[in-house]
Amino acid sequence: MTNTMLERTVGEWVAEQPSRSRIFEKAGIDYCCKGNVALGAACAAKGLAVEPILAALEMQPAVAEDSSITALYGSAEGLVDYIVNKHHAYLHENLPRLSFLVDRVAAVHGHEDPRLERLYKAFKQFKAETEDHLNKEEVLLFPFIKMLAAGQRPPFPPTVMMPIRRMLEEHVAHGENLDLFRGLTDNFKAPAHACNTYLAMLQALEEMELDLHRHIHLENTVLFPWAERMERELGVDAGAFTGMSCH
Repeated sequence: MTNTMLERTVGEWVAEQPSRSRIFEKAGIDYCCKGNVALGAACAAKGLAVEPILAALEMQPAVAEDSSITALYGSAEGLVDYIVNKHHAYLHENLPRLSFLVDRVAAVHGHEDPRLERLYKAFKQFKAETEDHLNKEEVLLFPFIKMLAAGQRPPFPPTVMMPIRRMLEEHVAHGENLDLFRGLTDNFKAPAHACNTYLAMLQALEEMELDLHRHIHLENTVLFPWAERMERELGVDAGAFTGMSCH
């Protein structure tokens, strides 16, 4: 085991071999919203021994970028379409259903567990923020990335780093909300009195967490760095716009 291995971020480990995500999921390590954390630090934060996790990661060797990224999605445009058609579509379909379930469970079981009312309020805000986030990506950022992939420099914003920086900030908030949902439901564990609606809510929350982890990892660790590289190849100096923001 070398320091270099421990200093590599968990996002990098997954980016070069997507199947490694299962190892981090089993260990409870966030490889998406906190994908920029070094492996050693991530294990330490969870109180986990790094040796068995590193051994498991190395049992799934890295694949060439052409195999793990380009061959899977074909191009940056292909990756954008994959994210929209799979992960955005999942959220557009399931956020309303989950909102109904959380509302119903809080109304029926809130007197038994006051945390359910907090879950309801937190999820309502999360739903609104997530729908706004998806819209910003679909209307502004993703078309921008597709133009870069076509060799064009969009007139606004002056650098793709502006909307990317905003999306990264919002991804952190998504991760905090997912942690909150898990904490308020005892790691999605059903109480003895749980009805079928309660069980459906817990299952849907856990499924959404898994999908969002994979979704955000693809954007943070694969798509966004890809977009930055394409912009640099077009001669855009993102550093000149460091102090600017895009909302």
